Amino acid sequence: MILKEFSQYLLENEDISSVKLLYKWLKEKLEVLPVSNVDKIIKEELYTAENEYGDFLIIAKRESGRNLLKALYNFALSFEHQKVARDIHKSKPSDFNN
Repeated sequence: MILKEFSQYLLENEDISSVKLLYKWLKEKLEVLPVSNVDKIIKEELYTAENEYGDFLIIAKRESGRNLLKALYNFALSFEHQKVARDIHKSKPSDFNN
């Protein structure tokens, strides 16, 4: 259910790096009041820390949160690899000649 919602978010923003979108999506989820079960789970498992420069860090509250963050990160990488493979598959050998 979490991966389904995240994958929909990735599909809507395919032109941006998947890993950057992961952190943007999680930050958005953590900054608002939870509406869905996905929001509630993310709020329960993760939180953000921000420094005076505006940089933020997503931190897991417990082991299950670390597993969630790891799974989402691996999914984002997989999605990014799929995009690259699709682009390579669409290209012709002449595209690589200078």
